[in-house]
Amino acid sequence: MKNMVKFNKILVPLDGSNNSIRGLDRAIEIAKGGGAEITGFYVFHLPLSAGIKYTQKMKDDAQTKAIKAIGPAMRRAQKAGASFKYKTGGGHTGSEIVKFAQTGKYDMIVLGARGIGGAKEAFLGSTSNYVMHKAKIPVLIVK
Repeated sequence: MKNMVKFNKILVPLDGSNNSIRGLDRAIEIAKGGGAEITGFYVFHLPLSAGIKYTQKMKDDAQTKAIKAIGPAMRRAQKAGASFKYKTGGGHTGSEIVKFAQTGKYDMIVLGARGIGGAKEAFLGSTSNYVMHKAKIPVLIVK
């Protein structure tokens, strides 16, 4: 029998939603099985147009959202006995996840799917879909 692929570093994008927590829970199961380290990754949405001034209030709001997304995830992972650290990035969510996974030499990305049925799921702009097609490492989409 061939050796199973060992996942040492698992990237879990977090946005504070129940979907991202489902992704985290699955990552914890995988990590505990093989002693992998989980990195929670939060992407700040930066204004795309140069005309928008990024105010201190916008920065504070973004920081608050990041803490709301990362805090519970960290407590969950620690309670489960999984190794957890976190990082943040800024920009287009999908491309930031893919870039970060590559530069950080992650073995796998675990993403919680939005869980929206029908036409919305076929929409190619979704983060899961983008990451699934662009990442060069295994991507697990958790429904």
